Amino acid sequence: MIFRQLLHEGLAAASYLIGCVAKGEAAVVDPSLSAETYTALAAEKGLQIVAVFETHMHADFFSTGRAIAALTGATIYAPRLADVQFPHQPIDDGDMVNIGNLVIRAMHTPGHTPEHTAYVVSDTPRSNEPWFVLTGDSLFVGDVARVDLVSLAGTGTDVLYASLQKIMTLADDVEVYPGHFGGSACGGRAMSGKVSSTIGFERRHNWALQAPDYATFDTWMRRDVREVVEAILIHRNTNRGELPLPLGYYGQHAQGLSEQQIVTASAQGAVVIDVRAPGLFAKGYVAGAINIPYQREAMVLRLTALVAAGAQVIVYADTIATAEVAAEIARQAGYHVLGVSNAKLTSVVQLPVITIDELHEAVLHGSHVLDVRDAHEHAKGVIDGAFLVPHLTLAQVAASLPAVAWYIVCESGQRATISASYLLHNGHTVAGVITPGGMSDYNAHYEAGSITK
Repeated sequence: MIFRQLLHEGLAAASYLIGCVAKGEAAVVDPSLSAETYTALAAEKGLQIVAVFETHMHADFFSTGRAIAALTGATIYAPRLADVQFPHQPIDDGDMVNIGNLVIRAMHTPGHTPEHTAYVVSDTPRSNEPWFVLTGDSLFVGDVARVDLVSLAGTGTDVLYASLQKIMTLADDVEVYPGHFGGSACGGRAMSGKVSSTIGFERRHNWALQAPDYATFDTWMRRDVREVVEAILIHRNTNRGELPLPLGYYGQHAQGLSEQQIVTASAQGAVVIDVRAPGLFAKGYVAGAINIPYQREAMVLRLTALVAAGAQVIVYADTIATAEVAAEIARQAGYHVLGVSNAKLTSVVQLPVITIDELHEAVLHGSHVLDVRDAHEHAKGVIDGAFLVPHLTLAQVAASLPAVAWYIVCESGQRATISASYLLHNGHTVAGVITPGGMSDYNAHYEAGSITK
């Protein structure tokens, strides 16, 4: 599981990227930063953003959810009661959405706004029990939501009190990640600058949760009532789609190359650098493309090791924003970038992905195995007869490798995919690629032998 909390210090707002590494899927919750911030982070982790969740229609910033959806094709999930007026998937109390192996359950928690919804998250490979809750603007660290910010039906101390009691049905060890921290106008003055807590800690120490009954809670909440700020309805109604988005909301991006333009440039000698995650690349790519996943530091090392200095390249990604960032890395490394693209591919080739059992069967029949792990990893065990060539040295030895059908393996599948694409680009034959998975998985099922090549 990938979990990242992203802070907008100027707004004292927190947003989240959560993802399933096994399935390569991610979701963003309450995005307040640029859409490119989230797409770049997801790409860095080998994830595709497939969903955006809004806890409510924010009144203090323009959500970048629609910009993320425009770049990625992600589905926007918004509370049904928000009456959102643009394409989205309405979500109700108790609804569950799967993001890979993660389960996100909606918990309707009105009070701050009528539609407000928290999201309870479980990482099912570990447990079906809730791991954490994204509380948005309902429960904060050290405080609770304001109910005097706007005057709308379905808000108020009575509604918020019921919502807080609902949240408190979660177990004490469930982690709490709010939508704001100290400095935001969306909560009380006791909001902490700390950006996480647990249900148990808040149950014991959050002043508002110490009220023994609703009457006491109501009295306490009315001690510091502030004026309704009607102007914030501009943000709220823009986020609902009732008012137009501000000029420049979607940002400026390059005009991506078409699939035909990529194919033509490739035929003329340009190298197509596909920066998508290995799992996506393996399912379909432009013939001749080399897979160098977008990871800032590793990308430069792999690019300079596998692609001739100063070469003309085209950068392909699943979003145009990621392609642009990766292209700039390539430019800084001395490559001539002819263009970027995230065009939908209609004519693709696929890597011959195989299982550990299929690899073992090939080994028993004397097939040629190429192990592209680094030398220090060989102590974990190698396959008898395997050629041991670290993936960053492939360019140095590719011409001298036997002209055979290769079965390629590493530790996780990433380097095997990179290596397979490189060898195919240079005219070699690849019979099988282990991805995901690798030698640790092989060793768990079959006994690897000693180093012989």
